[in-house]
Amino acid sequence: MDGRWSPVDKDALRTVALIFHPTASIRDVRTGAATDAIDLSAYVSETLRQSPRELSASLTWHLELYGASQPKAGQIIELKLDGQILWLGIIESVNDYRIERGTRRLTLTARSPDATPAWRGVRRVTDFFPVATPLTEIARQIGRALGLNDDEIILPPSPVTTMHSNTQLADLTAWDMLEQLLLPLGLAPRFDGLGRLTTQSRELGRATDIVLDDARIVSVSGGRSVPALSSLRLKWLDPQLTKVAQQDAKLADATITAGFFQLHQRKSITFSDDATQRAENTRLVVKQSANGGLLPVCDEEYKQLTTTSGEILLTTVAWAPTLVGLILAMKVYSALPDIAPPFGGPTAPTGKIVHGAAELVVLLIMASIGTGIYEVWGTPYDFVHGRNTTEAKNSAASIWTENVEDIENDLIVNEAHAQTVAVRELVYRARSATSWGASIVDDLRIEPGDILQFPDGTRFCVTDYTRNLARNAPAVLELQGFVA
Repeated sequence: MDGRWSPVDKDALRTVALIFHPTASIRDVRTGAATDAIDLSAYVSETLRQSPRELSASLTWHLELYGASQPKAGQIIELKLDGQILWLGIIESVNDYRIERGTRRLTLTARSPDATPAWRGVRRVTDFFPVATPLTEIARQIGRALGLNDDEIILPPSPVTTMHSNTQLADLTAWDMLEQLLLPLGLAPRFDGLGRLTTQSRELGRATDIVLDDARIVSVSGGRSVPALSSLRLKWLDPQLTKVAQQDAKLADATITAGFFQLHQRKSITFSDDATQRAENTRLVVKQSANGGLLPVCDEEYKQLTTTSGEILLTTVAWAPTLVGLILAMKVYSALPDIAPPFGGPTAPTGKIVHGAAELVVLLIMASIGTGIYEVWGTPYDFVHGRNTTEAKNSAASIWTENVEDIENDLIVNEAHAQTVAVRELVYRARSATSWGASIVDDLRIEPGDILQFPDGTRFCVTDYTRNLARNAPAVLELQGFVA
C-alpha cells in the first residue's frame, strides 16, 4: 500500500500532468534535480492509461513537438496527479505516427525499469558470497550492479541468510536472480511508481491492507483461467553434507621393480588423477608378484595413508650391503689354502670349496630382482549436498484434477523452511489460477500485492490494475487479481 495517497471520490476533479525528460534520470526526476522537463499535458488526446508496469498515451500537436521536444525511446516519462508524482518510467516505443493536414499524431508506450533488457534479457553472474550473507544484501548488490543507488532500493531486512560457502548466482537474468533470492522470504520483486526496487508479499494469510465499503465497489467478476495446482514440489539443496559411497572399484595401479639394489621400494599412489577422490576399506590386489620368479625377492605390503592416498612398500630380502660383505668375504676365502696330506695322496681343495660357496651366494643375491604389477581397490565416497524434494499437496484435489508443478531454489535453510515455502507457494499459485476482476472508485493507495477486503468479507489479492486518466474519464480503477 502506497501511504502517500488518500482515497478519491468517483467524480473528483483530477489534475493530470504528463511530462517527459530528454536527459534526466529517474532518480533526478524523483528527487527534483531534473531541469529538462517538457510538459506534454496539453497534447494528450483520447488515450492516457497507466498500470503498475506500463503507461500508454496518444499525443496530437501541430508544430510544437519537433526535434528535441518530441519524445523518443529511452527517455524518461513522468506522470503527475494533483501535483504529486504518480508514476515514472522509460519510453519503450513511439509508434502509430501519423501526419494529417494541420496535425501530427503519435502513440507512446512507457514501461517500468524492470521491463528493459538489462533486467530481463541479459544473463549475468554474481560475485561469490560467504556463509551467513543476508539474501536481501545480495539483492541490493544486484541492484547496484544495474545502476541503482541505495535510495532506489527499498528491501526489508532478511531473516534468511546463505547456508553454503561461496554462494553464487550464474547464467540468470537480474530479475530471475531477484526472484530466486526473494522466494525463500515469501516475497516477489517489483518496481514501485517512483522507479524504486521494492517487494510485494506472497503470503495470503497476512492482514488486509485496505477495506472497501459498498460505495467504492462498481462491479466484480470472476472466472477460471488455468487449472489449479493440486501439488507443488520444491527441490532444494541441503546445506548439510551427506556421505555418499559408491560401489567397490579400482582406485589406482602401479608397476614396481624390486631387487638387491635397494632395501625398500616405496610407491605413493592417489585414488584419482587429481588426488581428490576419497576412499575407504582400501586393499592391495597383486596382479603379478615380484616374487613370481625362481627365488623370493621381497615382502609386499600396502597401507592407506590418508582418505585420498596410500603407499605400496616392497622390502627386499637380500640387498646391496649384504652383497658387498659377501664379496669381501669371497676375497678372504680366496686366500684359504688347499690341504695336502703330509704323507702323500690327493689334495683336499678346502679353499676352493669355501670360495665357491661364497661365490654362489653372491650370484644368488644378484639374481634377486623382480617386477610386480599391483592394483589398489576400495570403496570411493564423498561428502555432497543432497538434492531434497519437499512436496505440498492440496488434500481436497481429486485424482482427475491432478496438476503438479516443480520449482527449484538452492537458498532453502532446512526441511521446516522448505515446508513453509512449499505450502505458501502452493496456496498462492492454486488460488491465483482463478482470475477475478473488479472495478472500484479509484484508490491511489493500491499497489500490486495488496490484499483488499470487500464488504461481504471476501479478500482480494491485487496482481495488476489499470486506470484511465484521459480527459473526462471517471475515476475508476480496474483491478485484476484473485480471491485470497
